[in-house]
Amino acid sequence: MKRNTININLQPVNNQGSGIALFANKLIAELEKSKLYKIFGSFNFVRGVKKKELGRFSFPVKYSAIPVKVVYSRLIKKALPFYYHNMMEGESDINLFLTYKIPRVNYSGIVISTIHDLIPLRVATENSSIKTDYRNDIDYAIRYSDYLITISEASKKDILEEFLYNKNKIFVIPNGVDFELYSNEIEQEHLTKVKEKYQLPNKFVVYLGGIRKHKNVDNLIRAYALLSGDIREEISLVITQGNEELKKLAVNLKIEKQVFFTSYIDEEDKPAVYKLALAMAFISSYEGFGLPIIEAMAAGTPVITSNVSSMPEVAGDAAVLVDPFKIEQTTDALERIILDAEFRKKLIESGYENAKKYSWTHSGEELIKLCNTILNKHS
Repeated sequence: MKRNTININLQPVNNQGSGIALFANKLIAELEKSKLYKIFGSFNFVRGVKKKELGRFSFPVKYSAIPVKVVYSRLIKKALPFYYHNMMEGESDINLFLTYKIPRVNYSGIVISTIHDLIPLRVATENSSIKTDYRNDIDYAIRYSDYLITISEASKKDILEEFLYNKNKIFVIPNGVDFELYSNEIEQEHLTKVKEKYQLPNKFVVYLGGIRKHKNVDNLIRAYALLSGDIREEISLVITQGNEELKKLAVNLKIEKQVFFTSYIDEEDKPAVYKLALAMAFISSYEGFGLPIIEAMAAGTPVITSNVSSMPEVAGDAAVLVDPFKIEQTTDALERIILDAEFRKKLIESGYENAKKYSWTHSGEELIKLCNTILNKHS
């Protein structure tokens, strides 16, 4: 029986620490495991990425050293077909892009691209050119993709509001979580090592994520500052990474001794950090998904998150939802979680069950189902 061919653009797989890279690598692994398709990969080298780093894939990968800016340029579309098609193993039934950036060539076969979110369009950015470039790239992907993937119903709604596209050709494949990795018990010795590695306090609420403005970390610090002095003396606030602006805010609020800023948390240490925390606060103003929500839940850590964008969808009824712009709501949520052990227990139990819904196996099955449906429709 002839297997259909899928050419996967591997450009996003080596962006260490990013949600897009995680999504791409996990779904590619599920496609490989299924053995339903003949898979080929194509990759355009970027600085710092070595060929051997892509040797982990079981399928053939073709490479090019043409600069990335050239590959995605809007100005030389006519010059690229030879380059790109030469990287592909003949004609593919499906050209799969697990990112919104697609090389500007004409494709044989079906094109599926992925738009994770519209963050640069929906939140303030210091650089207006980023917003313009992003809109141009998304617009191109939408015009030249036969189908789109996104990671939440909220993100799908945003895309349909912002761009003209057939709602029946956009499909939600959510992020997943390595449930066993996060839920497994961790030996006390390892927890102690992680605690020492990042110089974590004894008891704390953690924010684990990026520090871009829309992450709303400044309002989390302000909310923490409104807690009583007795609570703050016992329970610290841990911010992963941080910057000078946030550190200055803590000083101005006179809570600099109770707010800890860590270095970047290595991926393998995240489960331990969640388990060490009393709770995780993630009050972002906009997300395409909100992966830390289900990571914390899988680790058995109560969650406070926002009642806007994708976060209520992802958290369900297993988290405390707050208006991210009403600081007192976050303060009240922090106080209740810190003081009410029975409430924490309920959140842990419901969060654990909610996280089980989001597995990479399930997401992979959804992608396979989508590919099969599309191939049957176009056969």
